Amino acid sequence: MNIKERKLCEMYFKKMVIERIRDARIAKGWTQAELAEAIDVSHEFIRSIESFSGKKTISLYTVWRIAKALNISLDILLDFDFKLFDHIIEKQC
Repeated sequence: MNIKERKLCEMYFKKMVIERIRDARIAKGWTQAELAEAIDVSHEFIRSIESFSGKKTISLYTVWRIAKALNISLDILLDFDFKLFDHIIEKQC
């Protein structure tokens, strides 16, 4: 995998994690502020995480804390098959 392919995979991985966090939060009936309070961060931090154009990185520790707060398995947030994006990567490269 070259650098361009790796960056595309990272971008899509982040997008999927963000969507899964948002979906799990909404399924639980929580606002961003409630999730922020549950993991002891600011509302702006959660808003930034859930915004694809926001925070560039999110630590695994933070993802773990979010999973614990939402009472879901970390696997649900992190399960990712890069092969799903082969056609997109081929198109971009």
